[in-house]
This record gives sequence, C-alpha cells and structure tokens, in this order.
Amino acid sequence: MATVAKTFSGMPAQPDESGCGRCFDPGEVELLQTPDIPLPADLVRRVAQKDPFHWDDQPAIIRRVLPQLVAMLAEGVDEPALIARGLAAAGWSQWPDEQAGAVAGFLAVWWTQTLRSTSPNISAYEVFESCATASSSVSPWLTQWEAEKSPIARQHLADSLGYWREELISDYSPFTWWWGTEAEEQAAWSEVKTWVTGQTLQPKCQKAWILPDPQS
Repeated sequence: MATVAKTFSGMPAQPDESGCGRCFDPGEVELLQTPDIPLPADLVRRVAQKDPFHWDDQPAIIRRVLPQLVAMLAEGVDEPALIARGLAAAGWSQWPDEQAGAVAGFLAVWWTQTLRSTSPNISAYEVFESCATASSSVSPWLTQWEAEKSPIARQHLADSLGYWREELISDYSPFTWWWGTEAEEQAAWSEVKTWVTGQTLQPKCQKAWILPDPQS
C-alpha cells in the first residue's frame, strides 16, 4: 500500500472532468480534482464501483483514488470484484511501468496475505475473483495458489470450491463483473476448472466441496 500511495501521490482528476451529474455532485468532483486531500470513504468506493462510463477520464479518476482504494480493499469492503472492474476498465496494466508495477504488486501481496491468513478480511474466493477481474486473467493467481502449500491455503481452496460448486458443473463463471468479452471470461473460468482437477485436498477438506449430482 505504501508503494501505491507514493506512486500515485499528487495525481488529481482532470481539471475539466465533469463526471455523471446524477451520481456525483460538483463538490465531490472538485474533491477529486484536488490532489492528495483525504476523500470520504463512500466517495472512493462509489468512484470505483460505478459504471466506468460515468467519467470523462476514468483512468485519471482511478489513479486519484488508488491510495485510499487499496487500503479499503486490504481492510475489507463489500463487492470488491465490482471495485476491481473499475481497475480493469482503467487499463492499469498499460500505464507507465512504475504505476503498473505498483498496482500489480499490491494485488500480489493482497492475494498472498489472504491465502496465508486464517481469517482474512475478505474471503479467499472473493479476493481471487477480484484479482482475476482486475487483471483480466486467472493465471498469476492460480500460480500463487499452487505455490502456497500450507493447510491454511488448502482450506481456502476447499472453501472456495464449495462456494463455486454450482459454477464448477455449469458453463457459468463466478466473475460477475468481468471486464472483457464473454469468450475471454469463459476461457478464464475453463482455466480455473482445469486447474482444479489437478489439485489434491485432504479428505476432511474434500467434504466442503462435494459437487451436486447433475441428475438430481
């Protein structure tokens, strides 16, 4: 979070940003146009969760709120994947290297800390969905999950598979706020399902995700 705060310090919204007048009042837009002053938490959340087309320059808006936004994600917030959609829409991976690296670094640390925590602020399946949505990819997050061999990480996997039990036997993905084409979303979820088949869980964990009989 410190790297994000340093990297995105002093980055305001564009001076001519008008935003959606129905969702954001002029005073809120003015706050976004003023660099570095603390923003109300509700404003930060709404900025990220609203449809990206609410803004004239949505990437600049996301850069403005990022220092507080990543803190909010780390501390726990409702609908983190919807916030992640805002990140994806901002195209952060195409930003200058220092900026893109700061975002990628936060996501990697957030995911790793989640997998190593017995009681994360946001459930592992939600953090996984959020990281996948933010990056439009599941590969790096599956790789990290594969590398975590502790009982805690394995239990998070069992719990996540239990939550995804319906999606695992259907053509529907859990990526509600995926930013990209339906084909890309389905390919990502197929990658997850393929990865899952190669995972080994302890018998006591397997009970958490016994899939329903498709014939029942």
